[in-house]
Amino acid sequence: MSIDDPSVQRPSVDPRDAFAQLGRISFEDTSMHELLQRVAELSKQVIPGVAEASVSLIADDKPTTPAFTGQLAIDLDESQYARGYGPCLEAAVGQEIREITDARTETRWPEYTPVCVERGSLSSLSVPVPVRENIQAALNLYGRQAHAFDATSQATGREFAAYVAVAVRNMHLYETTREWATNLDAAMRSRAVIEQAKGILMSQRRCDAAEAFSLLAEASQRSNRKLRDIAASLVAGVSGAPAPPGATAGPEPGARPGSWGR
Repeated sequence: MSIDDPSVQRPSVDPRDAFAQLGRISFEDTSMHELLQRVAELSKQVIPGVAEASVSLIADDKPTTPAFTGQLAIDLDESQYARGYGPCLEAAVGQEIREITDARTETRWPEYTPVCVERGSLSSLSVPVPVRENIQAALNLYGRQAHAFDATSQATGREFAAYVAVAVRNMHLYETTREWATNLDAAMRSRAVIEQAKGILMSQRRCDAAEAFSLLAEASQRSNRKLRDIAASLVAGVSGAPAPPGATAGPEPGARPGSWGR
């Protein structure tokens, strides 16, 4: 194919600019889905020969396409998933580039390549993205013409996939850390209100901390409500402050806090 062929998709973004864009992404304001969608869009703009692009993820042996630039990409990804084999799956699991130079003569995937021809994609390039041990990923690039991807496309694809892997790992780390912080904050707030409720019961019942906690636990079991909600309702009843959602009722309907356990 001539380099001057007007049907060949040419890069509209310099790879260095694309890498800079990925580096400037704010994890606080961006979801994993949005990150992967940006990856798919940039790969279409950066890598020579790409008509449509997608990102495949395999987690717990289940492949999905969380991001894609057009219907062609999602159709061909899902065609491979349905058959259980294909270049994007092999690239993700085997961590090696898989290329179809001409789907009309390709013999490695005999049931899949006719679908490529029918959908209008005669070539493809699937580049592994090393994300994590328990998650495999691949960047899938689909071309309209045969031999759409040259050595420059492969080199740029590999470099782009490496940057993508770093961005995805950092996003995952950020989301994991944020979830941990959120759970820790919720746990600390639950512990604080439980300690307050224990103090109230210790004062009312003249009991120790262990017995006060047992009273809360028993009330939780009898009413089939979370212990922190039981504690919050007790604290709200004594302080006169509104109880938080899920803690509007007392530990037992109609029971006075001082009568717990009687």
